[in-house]
Amino acid sequence: MSFLKQLLTPFVEFEDDSKQGPAKPNPPVTAQPVNAPAAAATPSFFPPAVPAVPENAQHPLINGPATPITIPDHVPTYSPGGTITEPLPEHEQYFERLIDEANARNPLFQGTDYKEFVDSKLDIDDIQDEALRYQTAYNVLKSTGLTKEKLLSTGQEYLNLIGRDLNAFQSAHAQQYHKEVRPKEELIRQKAQELQTLTQRLTTLKAEINQISQEITLTKDKMNTTKNSFLLAGEKKQKEIQTELHKIAQHF
Repeated sequence: MSFLKQLLTPFVEFEDDSKQGPAKPNPPVTAQPVNAPAAAATPSFFPPAVPAVPENAQHPLINGPATPITIPDHVPTYSPGGTITEPLPEHEQYFERLIDEANARNPLFQGTDYKEFVDSKLDIDDIQDEALRYQTAYNVLKSTGLTKEKLLSTGQEYLNLIGRDLNAFQSAHAQQYHKEVRPKEELIRQKAQELQTLTQRLTTLKAEINQISQEITLTKDKMNTTKNSFLLAGEKKQKEIQTELHKIAQHF
């Protein structure tokens, strides 16, 4: 039983933890990066691609070093239109770890704040009434110095933290794309131009071959006609001479 449940046991009746299945995590919250306009065809938390490529952009998932997250292989799920519908587990875990590390090291998050409130609220998920669950977690943590203002301000800081990380990832990703993909795209463009030139040359060569083939046919026909006519004329003259010789021999 968690510390918060121990505090609340005299006032709230909980089911035995051994009889419960694993706790269901809350669905992930979509965050909008700070100062990042939403793109029309992409999720709202991604800023649109920009032509300018950032210089020296860094992100641990792209440039490293980053502590590896070991999880089983996961096959992404896609919509019929080909868009990924769920984030990969390693990326969800990345942001969980980002918040955990900020909570442990960043002075902004010292003491009880938004994260401890959310964790405590999960500890008492046996309380079915949502409003009561929120109020109970808050009332218990008030004794540790949590206020509504601190709860809201630290929650906003976590949003900003994720937004900055998303922007850093976008910049590093754009830089990586420019470095690893752009040269190959340029090579494809060059090859496509070469192919177009060769295709045009091939079309020209085919036309020239057809023209020459027609000229050959005409020339061959003319030459064959001349040859055949000449042979016929010669054979005809031979027959005339043979006929005359036959008559001469017959009459003399």
